[in-house]
Amino acid sequence: MRSVSDILCLEDLFFHNSNQDPSGTAIESPGYTPLTYRELQDQIRYVVKSLAGQGLSRKDRIAIVTSGGPETGVLIISVMTGFTGATLNPQFRAGEYRQYFRKFRINAVIIRRGDATPAREAAEQEGIPVIEMIPEGVRAGRFSLVPAAPSDKPAVFAGPDDIAILIQTSGTTAAPKIVPLQHRLICTVARRVCATFRFSQTDRCLHIAPYYHTMGIFGNFIAPLCAGGTVICTRDFIAPDIVMYLRQYRPTFYSAGPAVHQAILRELKKCPPGDLKPNSLRFIRSASAALPDRIRDELETILGVPLIETYGMSEVGGAITTNLPPAKRGSVGKPVVPHLAIMDENGIILPQDTEGEIVVKGEVVFQGYDDAADENASVFTNGWFRTGDIGYLDAEGYLYLTGRKKELINKGGEKIAPVEVDDVLSSHPLVKEAMCFKIPDPALGEDIAALVVRNSPDLTELELRAYLLDRIAPFKVPRKIHFVDAVPRNPTGKPLRRAGTEKYSADG
Repeated sequence: MRSVSDILCLEDLFFHNSNQDPSGTAIESPGYTPLTYRELQDQIRYVVKSLAGQGLSRKDRIAIVTSGGPETGVLIISVMTGFTGATLNPQFRAGEYRQYFRKFRINAVIIRRGDATPAREAAEQEGIPVIEMIPEGVRAGRFSLVPAAPSDKPAVFAGPDDIAILIQTSGTTAAPKIVPLQHRLICTVARRVCATFRFSQTDRCLHIAPYYHTMGIFGNFIAPLCAGGTVICTRDFIAPDIVMYLRQYRPTFYSAGPAVHQAILRELKKCPPGDLKPNSLRFIRSASAALPDRIRDELETILGVPLIETYGMSEVGGAITTNLPPAKRGSVGKPVVPHLAIMDENGIILPQDTEGEIVVKGEVVFQGYDDAADENASVFTNGWFRTGDIGYLDAEGYLYLTGRKKELINKGGEKIAPVEVDDVLSSHPLVKEAMCFKIPDPALGEDIAALVVRNSPDLTELELRAYLLDRIAPFKVPRKIHFVDAVPRNPTGKPLRRAGTEKYSADG
């Protein structure tokens, strides 16, 4: 067995981890019997051998498109342990899946039997084999794969420098960017998360985050298991269930974005004052976007535990900073990465209290986007990764975010490239041009709106919305579409998205 400091790949983490008691509970979920660490090892070994028996090899890329639940989490880490996984949003449409399958160079797609997903159709159109995952229905996280292809050979696992997972992230162009993360990086991130939050075998994570986000698979799944703790898996979590989970499953923490925190708060406020204290929680974590002070204050008052905000991104496997107690209001906390600095446009490191671009480097930073040499040349300067976010460090080392260079819309943690939606709008035969932009939203932080120049007055917002829903995920569809005579542009012809935000923020 190995200590956590010696863990370099997921095989080490799940098969040679001194923190894990083979008879201890790894996974729990409503309606299932718990899954032990020994049974988790058996399931991982089964998946790796089954996929190898179908002719898939270590460097093959396997897309996972399933709804939530304990099987999804176990499937993802199993694929990562022996192959390269790619977790995709189950809300995508067939055209989006085809785009991602090509971009990711996918060799096989795994879907849950019974899920009505256009991923099957997209895979068949691309000539990609489809494998079905069938939940056992008794033990949390146990399932079989069809077609079955058992192999008599020992399972062959990936090594520290192999790519474990590909994460899709939005860029400033319509094409998605692919973040490849190696085993060594993921295990380093898991160790740092465990150290930052002092995870142990007694910790119980209530898992309510999407698995296709880094928070969902790394901070909320792999990290607690690295510490020998338990993950309480939900499927299609809804806020009204939070009180049941707190009382029956006694989690020690949960993580979510601001929109989910706000929904949870509404449910908690229905309970009598003091009814939820004391409880089993040690802390709550918030990520993906800034959390309003009011929501943080009320959650801390009702639950009696600190709410810890983090700032991060997929390119570093999760958190860059964490605002641990005693938290500094207005800040996103101190760095949990090896090196963080503020840089100007010329690559000069700036002094404290000076605004510039946030840059990071060290063993938790990825090595570059997949198949994107030009992009990589622009985001790395002297070994520093340019995050695209703007901020400053104060005298105590706390980081403050003040803006971002990237034209991304952060809708409740879902990052949307406006140019992607522009392109789909403009593909409609009755649309001359289109421009999407962000607008404020009290629950999501930001939402998306659009200006559209029509070729015909017969085109309606309802028709255009239906056109979009056939082609892109629902969360990308603008909340409001404004028909205008012209899209505002700067002297060089670039769309002025800020002008749309300024004019339409009041009414969406």
